Amino acid sequence: MYSGMKQHSFTGINAHIVMGATLIEVMVALVIMSIGLLGLASLQLTGISNNSSSEKRTQAAIVTNDLVERMRANLNSVTAGDYAAVLNNNPNIDCTAPPPTYCEDHGSAATICTSAQMAGFDAYTAWCNANALLQSGTITVSCTDSAGAAQACGATPYRTITVGWVNQTDNGPAPKTLITTIRP
Repeated sequence: MYSGMKQHSFTGINAHIVMGATLIEVMVALVIMSIGLLGLASLQLTGISNNSSSEKRTQAAIVTNDLVERMRANLNSVTAGDYAAVLNNNPNIDCTAPPPTYCEDHGSAATICTSAQMAGFDAYTAWCNANALLQSGTITVSCTDSAGAAQACGATPYRTITVGWVNQTDNGPAPKTLITTIRP
């Protein structure tokens, strides 16, 4: 051996006990690291859940915005209450069959529609978009005052658009809504 190195001796101490202390330290470190990794996994699952919820809320806002723009382009039907009448009295619009009067240009000459037909077509489009983008998606339009209280359609310029969907959570399905009051 080199003369400069010291040699340790474990006189009076069992060498197996000293070596076992290192094993205990490693096991404690593994337990602490496992708890940390479980926390990170939980954080990841919560993030995924919140991201899904955010995506659904964004899709609901897109559906709402699309209907608002369609309503602004057809103010006669808004004033007459046609949007509220179609969406609230016929919530079971069949998305597999378009309305008899297709009021949107889709490559051929556009059909000339009345404002009521356009409102029906817009309601069909909004309903089908809500169903396609959101789980159990629904959309309604009601005539309200600025605070959201129900009014006759001719008596108020305000419309409340309610988009509903089901959000999957750790506790099961949870119904969610996005309510927007506008003055087109």
